[in-house]
Amino acid sequence: MSNFDANNANCAVYRSNDSINNFKIRVKLERLTSNALLPSLERLKYEKELSRLLNTDGKPIEKPKPKRTEVVPLLDQTHKSNYEEVVISWQQKLFNRYEFEKYGKDMGPYKTALEQKYLDEIQKMKAKEKQPGRIFTYVENDSYCLERSLEYFMTDSPNEQPSHLALGINTIHQPRTVQLRSNASNKQDLPKTDLIKQKPTSEDLLINHYGSLPRQTMYIMADLSDTTNMATTQLAVFPQPPNEHVLCRIHYSNNTIILEPDFNTDKMAYIVETGNLNNEVYQYYLEHVSIPIDLPDLVKERRLFNEICLKQQTKIAQIVGNEFDIPPPSVLKLNVFGEIVSGKNFEYDNIYVYYSVDLTDNWYVESSAILSGYTHTASTTMSSKYDDIVYYSHPFEFELWYKPPLNTADHELPRMPKIYFQISSHDSWGRHRIEGYTYFEIPNLPGFYNEHLSCWRPRGDSVFNEVRRFFIGGSLELEDISYIAIPKSFDNEKDNRLMNRFGFRTVSTGTLNVRFNVVFQSQNFAIINRKKRTTNVVNRYGLDTFISNINTVLQEFEEAKKRAYEVRELTAHMRTTNTNAYYE
Repeated sequence: MSNFDANNANCAVYRSNDSINNFKIRVKLERLTSNALLPSLERLKYEKELSRLLNTDGKPIEKPKPKRTEVVPLLDQTHKSNYEEVVISWQQKLFNRYEFEKYGKDMGPYKTALEQKYLDEIQKMKAKEKQPGRIFTYVENDSYCLERSLEYFMTDSPNEQPSHLALGINTIHQPRTVQLRSNASNKQDLPKTDLIKQKPTSEDLLINHYGSLPRQTMYIMADLSDTTNMATTQLAVFPQPPNEHVLCRIHYSNNTIILEPDFNTDKMAYIVETGNLNNEVYQYYLEHVSIPIDLPDLVKERRLFNEICLKQQTKIAQIVGNEFDIPPPSVLKLNVFGEIVSGKNFEYDNIYVYYSVDLTDNWYVESSAILSGYTHTASTTMSSKYDDIVYYSHPFEFELWYKPPLNTADHELPRMPKIYFQISSHDSWGRHRIEGYTYFEIPNLPGFYNEHLSCWRPRGDSVFNEVRRFFIGGSLELEDISYIAIPKSFDNEKDNRLMNRFGFRTVSTGTLNVRFNVVFQSQNFAIINRKKRTTNVVNRYGLDTFISNINTVLQEFEEAKKRAYEVRELTAHMRTTNTNAYYE
């Protein structure tokens, strides 16, 4: 068993704008304990059985003494088997002994393109008399990477096979690819990725539920099989599987490189045990050896990148413009971006919402502006045990302008507009009912607001109104929706009329959830942008001139006071001069 999971604590994430093809890593693998230092009874047993099979008389074979000329190559071979160093590029294929024998044979006309590619590479290796080493790789096209992308394994053994359930779920998580058809005349052969499926199957729902980015994976492996027992492995009835261990796993997606484990240059080496009969111990290092870019090339690349960004900014500036539209002087611009999110705890189902904006004095809109609207009709959904929620997610927005009159005092604040909401229900029998009224006054501070508005509806004095509402629909309604709040006719302080709601019976109904984003814009804000953000926007807008006048009066008062002191000193000096002249 490999201790690869213990190394996952050293997982590192790198981000690079450079091409992944320039990525290189050096792997150093060294054997710490030799099989001669760790004798095993099982290994001795296999050697005894091997000697018995090779000798027909059942006697041990007498080993001749090695010559000096034979010892040097053996020591060199032993050193190579104990230490190996390889520089690996991204998606570079290195074969192990099993793959070298498997793909080195011609599989006939039924071989795949990948098998043909591996066959050509192995033929080139044989021509150069190269043999596979202990370090090898699994690249993206290998079946090992496809199976190991599951993350549904019970152990860390490289020989474990995935279950059918894991393979089925893996098909859901894999990124979808569009396969183009050659016959474009037939509509059934056209790709349907961008088309809307009116009746999706359960498989389509599962596939479209997951979103995944394209990702490439690469494994750096080590074959830690005992090379001295290769003859035993070949003569055995049941050949032993290759002793493969994962040294490093590399993921690449969207300019992000995930390395498991991290580079350990100038750090402690990673330890891996073979886990076989010999129980050998290996250590390995991972070093980053990508060739850095030269300074002239880096400057050239940065200059090219800046030119591309400048062209994109110029193109965007031509489309959008360099500046925002600034309102005229002494005019306040108000933008409201809202959303009717949901409603809950209303009496009947199939509910829709009507909303309208009520403008107060000195507020204006453009002639093409729409200040009212309806949502779609939605049914309730049981989200909890006691709440019946209707989801709308209906957006709306409007733009208002405020211009104070000429005779308005500087300290007078404008009254903000209101938004009225009427919640109604309409069933399949055509019965229409009022479910509630509510309103919201636009705040005089910019920002985001999430409001839960309580609703009510009028109730008559007779039971007949409720019976009619239940059986045939229809209920009491407000003739003027502005009576939800204070109407304009009663909003003027100069009028002496009083609004009397005595005897008006209401019933509390549900709750309406509304979200707002309020934005103010004025030229005065650009001048006084250093003031505190928590200051009331409308108050600041109305009191600017008033405060400026106060400062001017105070400054003039200080100047007058200074002149008065000067006059008094001059008068005192003149009196002293006249007195001295009199006595003389």
